[in-house]
Amino acid sequence: MSVAAITTPTTVGDIMSRPVLTVEVSESLWDAWQLLFVSGHRHLVVLDPDGSCLGVLSDRNVLSEVPATQENLSRLKVSDVLARVPMASTTPLATPTIATQVMTRNTVEALPVLDERGRLAGIVTESDIVRWVASGGH
Repeated sequence: MSVAAITTPTTVGDIMSRPVLTVEVSESLWDAWQLLFVSGHRHLVVLDPDGSCLGVLSDRNVLSEVPATQENLSRLKVSDVLARVPMASTTPLATPTIATQVMTRNTVEALPVLDERGRLAGIVTESDIVRWVASGGH
């Protein structure tokens, strides 16, 4: 067997997205929505004031606040919605298959990727997984 035939398995670190858009837990949902809208992204990683990861806020989480008007979203904080979202994460060394299983088990579309010190390293989303599968998933 040649050395070229030996491949290392793909890790979440290989397919994750970065830099990551973040929002503080104390921000208004309106501010979070504006960041999502302007950036064209669907997920924000939520951080506490110390920079620790608390979870992921999706555009769907924001839009589920009915009616999702500027007035209503301005009254609510990210923390109000995040309390109803499961906290799940992965590491850069996990496989995409494991990350997919964690997403499925927790019914989430994205996971924060935390390094060995628990610091935010990236985000892996359903789109990242689809791109990986479409490229051959190796």
